[in-house]
Amino acid sequence: MDSNPESFQKTLDKVKTLYGKVTYFDVYGGSVVLFIFISIIIFIAVSYCITMTNSQNIIDDWVNQRCSVFVIPYAGYITHPDGTTSFEYTQQNFTFCVQEILTNISKAALAPITFVTKTMVEFTGTLHGSFQAIRALFDRIRSAIELIIKNVMSRLINIFIPMQQFIIATRDILNKMQGITTTILFTALGGYYSIKSLFGAVAQFLIFTLLALSIIIAILSASLFASWLAIPFIVIFVATAAFVSALLIGMKMYLGIDGYEVPNMKCFDKNTKIPMNDGTNKIISELQVGDLLINKNEVTAVICVETKGSEMYYLNDICVSDSHVVNYKGKWIPVAKHPDSIKCDEYNEPYLYCLNTTNKTIVINDTTFTDWDEIYGKDINDILFKNPYIRLNGLETIHSKMDSGFVGSTLVKLSNGKSKKIKDIYIGDVLENNEKVYGVVKINGTNLREQFKFILGENEVEGSPNLVICNDNKKKSTLVLKNKTKLDINHDKLYHLLTDKKTFTIGNTKFCDYNAAIDIFLEKNNEKLLSMKYV
Repeated sequence: MDSNPESFQKTLDKVKTLYGKVTYFDVYGGSVVLFIFISIIIFIAVSYCITMTNSQNIIDDWVNQRCSVFVIPYAGYITHPDGTTSFEYTQQNFTFCVQEILTNISKAALAPITFVTKTMVEFTGTLHGSFQAIRALFDRIRSAIELIIKNVMSRLINIFIPMQQFIIATRDILNKMQGITTTILFTALGGYYSIKSLFGAVAQFLIFTLLALSIIIAILSASLFASWLAIPFIVIFVATAAFVSALLIGMKMYLGIDGYEVPNMKCFDKNTKIPMNDGTNKIISELQVGDLLINKNEVTAVICVETKGSEMYYLNDICVSDSHVVNYKGKWIPVAKHPDSIKCDEYNEPYLYCLNTTNKTIVINDTTFTDWDEIYGKDINDILFKNPYIRLNGLETIHSKMDSGFVGSTLVKLSNGKSKKIKDIYIGDVLENNEKVYGVVKINGTNLREQFKFILGENEVEGSPNLVICNDNKKKSTLVLKNKTKLDINHDKLYHLLTDKKTFTIGNTKFCDYNAAIDIFLEKNNEKLLSMKYV
């Protein structure tokens, strides 16, 4: 042992320092934990005894007592239905009580919105009643005028016309009245069109207002300190949306206005270089269905459309239309709103090109775009999990089970009375009912799960499982048809069209164009007032 007093003193100081930092929990921590554990056990035992002692009273008042904090842990041991264990009923009772509590909270939280909605419904009902009363008044006035005219004409017929000059003068007067009436009618027609234009402008302004409000609400809701400020904007949004809905319904009923078309071209320049799975690049206009893009992303359809109506932008050396959706920092936005996009002032190419893929995306220069179907987020969930027609197991099954196309030999009648095979239809062709073709689509038929022959009255049509029929303004997928026969061998390629009227006729059956194949299954398009997918 070191006999040096200074060394000994230093050692002693270190020992004092080390043990001088010992806390209460370092010394008695185990006892504290044991005390807490024993206290919990005693509390559970005492609460259990109290509860079980009053079990009969609890059972008699089970509706009011089942969600008591002292009853919830032992609900299954107090009482439980036959065929259910104590533990299972305790779990069921806990779930019931949580739902009851959340239901009461939700009712209180949504009460203002419910009140506003109810008020708007009552207001629109009153407004509708007022319009009906005005219509009834005009109808009575019209009937009264009609009755007066009939009486006048009856008496004129029965009056003897003594002089030919009087007859000529009377005819001249009637001809003048006819001219005046015609002038009034054309004036009224001009007023009618003016009213349609005015209401259309008001509706479009209100729609832009709703978009602005939604952006404000999203910004305020994302703020941690100002989210409560979003509440009045939400109320204004709901009220405005209800008024817009009533306005649009009234416009459709009384003015014959169905909505407003929003051009939405989503395509690439023909020379856009697409990275392939083998490491090479291929320009988009030379791609074929079945080609493999980067990450084994298969091309399921190639779409060619006319350029008219689109504005082109440069983004990361990619020439693409303004409304094509691109992923920017995890959010999907139009190319025109991307901070790095630059507008192309002059673009003279007649055609643009786009793709559908198994991954529903197109990756170019490390930039991710949606494919032609333009589905992402909630839309994909609607297709995969809320589709009532067919079960899907992943993105690739959207094509294999739901893509839409006709056999190439399918005949389509043109406006000149001649018929052409659908594979030979070109952009610019005018079809039987004056539908102008603005886009043609080629679909990969080899990896479709099935192809069918459909019996549609006197017509027989062959193609993919999902062809959208729109006779009588009602859309229906052939997925639900029973009068069909499965083809023994799939056709390698199928074909579809895009038209300005979104429909075309084969035989006596009217079909929706290619866009409807996916749109019909999206929840956002059910009973919609405005159609937002136009090209």
